[in-house]
Amino acid sequence: MKYRFLLLLIFLSPIVEILGSDKTVIPYPVWGQSVGVYNIFVISADAKEYRNSKDYDRNRNISLDGELKLGDHFSVSAGYGYVDQYATQATPWSGWDRWKAGLKTFFTFGIFSIGGGVNVYGPSSSEPWIGERNPDLLLVRPHLGFVLDFGRTKFQAFGLYERETDSRFRDPVQDKYYRYMEAGATLSYETNSNWILLLETTYRMAVEDTIPAPRSDSFNLHPGVQYKIGEGGRVFFSGLYGMRKDNTYDQGFKLGYQQMFSFE
Repeated sequence: MKYRFLLLLIFLSPIVEILGSDKTVIPYPVWGQSVGVYNIFVISADAKEYRNSKDYDRNRNISLDGELKLGDHFSVSAGYGYVDQYATQATPWSGWDRWKAGLKTFFTFGIFSIGGGVNVYGPSSSEPWIGERNPDLLLVRPHLGFVLDFGRTKFQAFGLYERETDSRFRDPVQDKYYRYMEAGATLSYETNSNWILLLETTYRMAVEDTIPAPRSDSFNLHPGVQYKIGEGGRVFFSGLYGMRKDNTYDQGFKLGYQQMFSFE
């Protein structure tokens, strides 16, 4: 019996190390929707592409996002960016992306936390209307998610729904409008050094009766890392690997810098 207990301790020791009780900040996801509330700004650049013998699609994006906490349970956010889009089967374009404004709420109950909010994206002055998203309409994106915090190891997941709307947040006056659902998850582990290991997934699916678009659905895997620099700074890099046939993009990457700050 004594030896069985010893073997059990040896077996459980790696798990105890991984699920240690050290409380650390919930990592800010690289690709997916963040669930927690932060004082943070993020500058990032990404490149994605779809390669096919008859079809090629490339997207490059530079963006700046910021979030400000309002107490312990709420935050507001804003963002802007620049897009360069090229495709053999569509009109290439480049220019300023849609502005973004958001509101989030977040509550913690032991190791379990829950959060939700909404992001609103403004019209796109640079994007031509090629039959998918109408660049003159707003995009509304409500989301809901949760976090499991085991110390150095954390798991967060989210679901969201995006739809087009007019300036009064009503359905647009057209037969069909663009809508989709997205879900994703982030598993992270903070090492004893400054490295944070990330594994993210994102899945997007067009909603029934939306405007048809080629390769509108996607399932992606995003392995990545964050490296802590100074007080609250993190450099990050993450890949994109398409996991389904006719994925929106086959491959890509995203890199940038996060700066978390406090007013205390």
